[in-house]
Amino acid sequence: MSSSLAADARLAAVAAAQAGVFTRAQATAAGFGATQIERRVRAGVWHRMFPSVYRHASAPASVGARQWGTILWAGPGSVLSHTSAAQIWRIPVASGFAPEVLVPATRAPRVAGVTVHRVTRLREVDVVRVHGLPVTTPVRTLVDLAAVLAADDLRAALEHAFARDVVTVRALGTGLDEIGSTGRPGTARLRALLAAFGSGAVRPSARMAG
Repeated sequence: MSSSLAADARLAAVAAAQAGVFTRAQATAAGFGATQIERRVRAGVWHRMFPSVYRHASAPASVGARQWGTILWAGPGSVLSHTSAAQIWRIPVASGFAPEVLVPATRAPRVAGVTVHRVTRLREVDVVRVHGLPVTTPVRTLVDLAAVLAADDLRAALEHAFARDVVTVRALGTGLDEIGSTGRPGTARLRALLAAFGSGAVRPSARMAG
């Protein structure tokens, strides 16, 4: 096998686990030089998604590819969050949101088309991996969504999550007590909704229960 074919094979193995997406560093580690990388981009064999992040032309421009591209661009310690995490947990949110990611407060990456949230602390218990992607748990996701969704959208997300057993009222309440600090956006509104759900004043609608 030629060195070029060997490099292609090594990179293909990496990209296959990442929805066809890879970084420049991964391409370099597979054996591609700077000239080879740029040649493939110009030829349309690789599509540049973000700075130093590419998708192979044979891989579809799917939601999964976008999620992987976001995480690979954001770098170590990044986690899909907010509406991006909601998509993974199948919690309905309004369409049109840019990919959202949490990153350590020590870094401040910026790129068009991605919403970055810097956090000083993210507990290990609040992060899981889904098909290899780091994602906030359903509890953390709903706490974060409370800060960005309109009241009706947040209520609908909670209805869905409770009706589908994505999370329970008790688990979310416990998580909110541990995560939600005074002054955190959306905390008061989420507490009020949880109190209503817990008391039975609000119940999942019929369309959610089916």
